[in-house]
Amino acid sequence: MPAPVIELLNVRKSFAMPGGETVNVLDIESFAVAQGEHCALEGQSGSGKSTLLNVISGIMRPDSGKVIIDSMDVARLDEARRDRVRADTLGLVFQQFNLLPGFTALENVLVAMAFGSARPNKARATALLAAVGLADRLHHKPSALSIGQQQRVAVARSLANRPRAILADEPTASIDAMHQQQVIDLLRTTCTEQGVALVVVTHAPEVAGQFPRRVRLEDFNRAAIHPVKEARA
Repeated sequence: MPAPVIELLNVRKSFAMPGGETVNVLDIESFAVAQGEHCALEGQSGSGKSTLLNVISGIMRPDSGKVIIDSMDVARLDEARRDRVRADTLGLVFQQFNLLPGFTALENVLVAMAFGSARPNKARATALLAAVGLADRLHHKPSALSIGQQQRVAVARSLANRPRAILADEPTASIDAMHQQQVIDLLRTTCTEQGVALVVVTHAPEVAGQFPRRVRLEDFNRAAIHPVKEARA
């Protein structure tokens, strides 16, 4: 089996509430995603889905444990180095796309490249947009694109710096049913072509059912098994 590109070991994360209570959100003994693997993560509200993505991507540091991304423990890095690892190693697809409204599709991909270690590559940015069916929309700003086309720009942008893995947070939640299948097909096909691991967080069983690996957070995040009890502990 290929080596893991994402691996969590004994990861814990909690938050202090205004009343002084401590809420345990993550308590994960182990979780890994192999190189090129496609995985759907399901979970009920409050199971720690968003916190987990933030910890994997280095946006948030765990209280304890190891978060290994492409053989590097990002939990031990300072914020600036975590930002660099995230830019170079991970691609992010947000539920609300987060495209820059004043920039064209091509410029949105080029801006993402500017955050990585390599220099922006216009030829690669153009090729990525062509690969997601936007060769004729390179110079259109988000306001001139449909919701489905904006999502395609977001997918192309996530691949800008040749990541080892893509993390997609509810990528079908903001689009209608007609386009949901297109987005999942686009993500899986593009990641397969690029040899990139894919982790999709979703609450939709019909989306999760399309992935070769389907995991519920409650199955490996002990803090999610009894969320109310954990919150009052």
